[in-house]
Amino acid sequence: MSLTKSDLTNKIRSKVGLTSAESLTYVNSFFDFIKSESEIDGQVKLTGFGSFLIKEKKRRKGRNPQTGEPIYISERKVLKFKSSVILKSKINKKYKNGSGR
Repeated sequence: MSLTKSDLTNKIRSKVGLTSAESLTYVNSFFDFIKSESEIDGQVKLTGFGSFLIKEKKRRKGRNPQTGEPIYISERKVLKFKSSVILKSKINKKYKNGSGR
């Protein structure tokens, strides 16, 4: 399932009773918070959900998929998400003791 910003705004609007504009403001504020705090600390932890972490990727050799020509991919920072143990166990609850297939 893909969840767009519009979908998230509509879900908040229907569950909390805010207007669409207010819901969008909250969604944008949350994403802005994740971005700014990640830049400052390099990590944002949401207890019981997971962590957003900034990782540095080193320069590496790659390949142009159209031509097959070797290229170098420059070093850069990427934002990764790591789910919490609580979230993982909730997702995998039905797979305990071999059931779920």
